[in-house]
Amino acid sequence: MAILRGATMENFSKVERDIIMQCDGMILSDNNRFKFIYPFATENIDGYINHFNLKNKSLLTTGSSADQAINACFYGCNDITVVDINPYTKFYYYLKRAAIMTLNYDEFLEFFRYKNFPSTFKDNNKVFNSESFDKLKDTLRLLDYESYLIWDELFQTYPKKKIRDRLFEMDEGNNDEIICSNTYLKDEESYLKIRDIIKKLNIKFIIGDLSKVSVAKTYDNIWLSNIGTYYTIDDFKIIFDNIKDNLNNNGKMLVCYLYKTKRNTKYIDDWGPIYNLDETFKVFKDYNLDIINFIGTTGIKFKDNDIKDAILLYEKKVK
Repeated sequence: MAILRGATMENFSKVERDIIMQCDGMILSDNNRFKFIYPFATENIDGYINHFNLKNKSLLTTGSSADQAINACFYGCNDITVVDINPYTKFYYYLKRAAIMTLNYDEFLEFFRYKNFPSTFKDNNKVFNSESFDKLKDTLRLLDYESYLIWDELFQTYPKKKIRDRLFEMDEGNNDEIICSNTYLKDEESYLKIRDIIKKLNIKFIIGDLSKVSVAKTYDNIWLSNIGTYYTIDDFKIIFDNIKDNLNNNGKMLVCYLYKTKRNTKYIDDWGPIYNLDETFKVFKDYNLDIINFIGTTGIKFKDNDIKDAILLYEKKVK
C-alpha cells in the first residue's frame, strides 16, 4: 500500500484512508459501489433544467459529478445543498470549481475528460495532467484546504490514470453527450459565464444515504436524479414521502430521471421497477406526477431526436 508522502495512515481521516485504499485497488466493505465519482453527469441536465425556476431560488440535489449544482448555478440558483452517499463529492466539486476559475475551456476538458477523448475509442493521456493542476492548485487551496490536500497528495503519489480508473465510474459520455447535456460546457461563452458566477457560490454538503439522512431546511427545488431506479417502487415512495416535506409550497421536485423512456414505453422485466410507469403512477397517485420528455443522452450520442429521456416531476401546489 502506498502511503502518501511519508505519512502514516493514522494521520488521515476515514475518508482520506478510504481514498488511499481505493487507489491501491483494495475493496472497501461499506457501500463500495457508491464510492466511485461520476466524472460528469450521465443525465441530459440541459434537457430538463428549464422546467425549474432556479433564479435566486434554493435547490437540494444529488450528484457526485457536481454537474447538477454547477448547471443550477449557471441559471442563477444561489442556495444549493448537495446530498450524496459518495463521501468524495465535496472534494471533486472543489476541484471542478477551481478548474473553472483558472483553466480555459479546452484545458478544462483536457483535464477532466478520459474515456473516448480526444476521439472515440481513445483514452486521454492528459487526464489530471500536472501542468493544469499546477495552474489551479493555489485557487483550490484557497477555496477548500482539505480538498487541496487530498488532490495534491493523490496527484503526487499515484499515476494520474490510476486515480481516474480507481476513484471514478467509467460511465462517461462522448463529447457531444457531455457538452450538450451541460449548459455550462455548451461553448466557450457559457464556460466564461459560469466562471464569473461560480466565484460567488457557496455550496453546502450532506454526505449520506438519502433514505437515512435528516435534511433540516426546505427548498424551492429538489432533484433526486435517478436514485429511484435503485429501489422498489414502495421503498422509493418512503424516501419520497420523507423528502417531500423539505419542498416549499409551489416548489418542484425531480422525482426520478428515466433513460430512453416515454409515457407509453413498454416495461421490460430487467429494468428497475420504477420504469413500470403504470405501477409507479398508481403508487404515486395522490401526487399527480407529470412526465416530461426531451432528447435523451443516447439520442444526443446518435443524433436521433426520437430517442427520449424523461423526468418524473412533482409540483407541490398550494390549494
